[in-house]
Amino acid sequence: MTTLVKATRHAKGGHQRLIDELLRRRYLRKGPDGGVIETPGEMFGRVARVAAAPEVGYGASPADVAALAAKFRRLMETGEFLPNSPTLMNAGRPEAMLSACFVIPVEDSLDGIFRAIHQTALVQKAGGGTGFAFDTLRPAGDLVGSSGGTTSGPLSFMKVFSEATAAIQQGAMRRGANMGMLAIDHPDILRFITAKKDPSTLSNFNLSVKVTEDFMERLQTAPGSPHVVVNPRTGARYCLPRGIGFGRYTIQDLMPADGDTSGCLTVKDVWDLLVMFAWAGGEPGLCFIDRVNADNPTPNVGPIRATNPCGEQPLLDYEACNLGSINLAAFVDRDRREIEWDRFAVAVDLAVRFLDNVIDANHYPLDATREISLANRKIGLGLMGFADALVLLGIRYDSDEALAVAREVAESLSEDAHGASRRLAAERGPFPNWASSVWDIRDSQPMRNAACTTIAPTGSISLLAGCSSGIEPVFSLAGRRRALDGETFVSVHPPLEELGVTQGWMDDRAVAALLDGTPPAEIEGLPPDLAEVLVTAHEISAEWHVRMQAAFQEHIDNAISKTVNLPGNAGSSDVDRIFRSAYRLGCKGITVYRDGSRKGQTLSRSPGPRRKPTAPAAEPRARVRVTGGRTFKYRMGCGTLFVTLNRDEAGLCEVFANLGKAGGCPSQSEATCRAVSVALRSGVTPETLIEQLKGIRCLSTSVARKGNDEVTVLSCPDAIARAIEESLAETAGPADPAPNGRVCPVCGHRMRREAGCFVCDRCQFSSCG
Repeated sequence: MTTLVKATRHAKGGHQRLIDELLRRRYLRKGPDGGVIETPGEMFGRVARVAAAPEVGYGASPADVAALAAKFRRLMETGEFLPNSPTLMNAGRPEAMLSACFVIPVEDSLDGIFRAIHQTALVQKAGGGTGFAFDTLRPAGDLVGSSGGTTSGPLSFMKVFSEATAAIQQGAMRRGANMGMLAIDHPDILRFITAKKDPSTLSNFNLSVKVTEDFMERLQTAPGSPHVVVNPRTGARYCLPRGIGFGRYTIQDLMPADGDTSGCLTVKDVWDLLVMFAWAGGEPGLCFIDRVNADNPTPNVGPIRATNPCGEQPLLDYEACNLGSINLAAFVDRDRREIEWDRFAVAVDLAVRFLDNVIDANHYPLDATREISLANRKIGLGLMGFADALVLLGIRYDSDEALAVAREVAESLSEDAHGASRRLAAERGPFPNWASSVWDIRDSQPMRNAACTTIAPTGSISLLAGCSSGIEPVFSLAGRRRALDGETFVSVHPPLEELGVTQGWMDDRAVAALLDGTPPAEIEGLPPDLAEVLVTAHEISAEWHVRMQAAFQEHIDNAISKTVNLPGNAGSSDVDRIFRSAYRLGCKGITVYRDGSRKGQTLSRSPGPRRKPTAPAAEPRARVRVTGGRTFKYRMGCGTLFVTLNRDEAGLCEVFANLGKAGGCPSQSEATCRAVSVALRSGVTPETLIEQLKGIRCLSTSVARKGNDEVTVLSCPDAIARAIEESLAETAGPADPAPNGRVCPVCGHRMRREAGCFVCDRCQFSSCG
């Protein structure tokens, strides 16, 4: 029984409607008039034949090739495995590009930059995504030897790449996506961190800061030390003065690192800025680049400088990633509640052979990409349906038992994939760069592929397979969708509806309850043990998101695409904790996204001079005659509280709080505001004050919260902490109806962030394909 047939039987047409539209829009072949000319089964047959054809070059007979193609087809039709979208879309077309994403080097010259833009156009026209490291480009204001002028810096050229992508995607098979990366010690790092103050800027770029081990060590042991940046052209070292405009400074505004650095930004200052912008808009993310290169399988060939657009596939210059995912839920024995490891191993073996063959069947848009891809033969076999598998096993996502399953699954995937790669090496020979690779030096083990495993986002292919995306938790159990013709219909998460039909509790009443957000435990007939494990993304704390990513990373060759989704009321301190936890637990990168992030919720200038947080002033600085600030309104248990935050040249300097009607505890609030104001003018960091005040509760507000959704704070001190937190992000405009200004290009609905991609819950469009 195929996945498409299962979807029709159990989803009452809702999920099938999504699949049908996705297939028509993106995957099925079309004739000259734009009409669909193949069925889903014919699509899988087309892809299977292309993936099996390279076997002829290794001595297989036509009968053997046909038999293997039949196995590949069944693997896809059952939803046990699917390759990345370009393979499904392009296989069988003339000069078909089958890889999903690439890394293009950017050289520090006008010729090199525009050569990279041209190469990007060729890749994206064929349907691939691109990643770039802009570290090699000299900083803004640096000399250009040929003309005697100065350069505008990496950010200005990134905008050129972005505009090229916007133009190319109009005629491409799918929308272009980019990853832009910059090292934490590049002189333009403040420009980069704050690049998305305006969400419309670089809208088709994901941004990630490459953070070194040295930086993280200094953050922990010497956070007050000056942050040193290095000009990549000259090697000269500088510090970043306080008060420079984030988007306007040049190399001439910086101070020599060997001079007086007392007025410079510290390591902690730069970290706090990075954290604040990630809190405000979801970017930039972090890439722990030294950790990535520690796992580089071919260091003799070159260093890894960048990743693909979603961050899970670190690649050498010009390498391409060739991805596919196993649907773990398809291998759970539902009666015995256990994973069928033998079947899983067989599927992994077939999937590795499939992906290795695709390397040979692929048409590469760049000669350099073909050369290095054939030399290293990297593949990225990953997983989808992990959250569904946990439900079928009777395990909550946010539990130690789930972490144990994650480690077991990742280890089995890795061992089975490596075993399959070794067997292919025995048949066909190891990858050409095997000599002096880690597989040679460390293991003395011939391998067909330099790397085998990756956890990638699986937005579209998981929809086809009828399962949860990647290793993400289920985002919602049911939702109302809108078809392209405007008709609205209901879609229940397929495995849940299948369970409901099988167990006899799924009916119109249960669907209505799921749509209304009724807790599963309150739905009549739904088994209590099932209700206990039906947790969605926003019911899972950030800690468990990070721990789950780290558990998988222990056994995955490459990296993991996962987004830590935060509620809208999460603070910057939550992001700080997540970033530090990701580093401590061994992740290679981390991305957060706070629900409903608003455009403009970011800092617009450098913090003014302030004393080191470890050594506050003995006396507060004087209160200047005129200050400026903003007032925030919060509903309390005893009225409406207005909190005013004022600034002077050095930053936040005073707080006032006033209740809009009688009641409350004005004397205590006044005392809190006076103490906070003195602390701010004495050099205590706002983040320290937030940490001390946030979470304090009072009885009247706690009672009011139970019956009034407008009460979102816990007490007057908690409201003051929230106001300080919001004031750190100088709001430039009203709330945007879509995060980072992202709306679905197909139906116009608000999009959400998942695993490095933007996903539409209305029509299931994914920015990652």
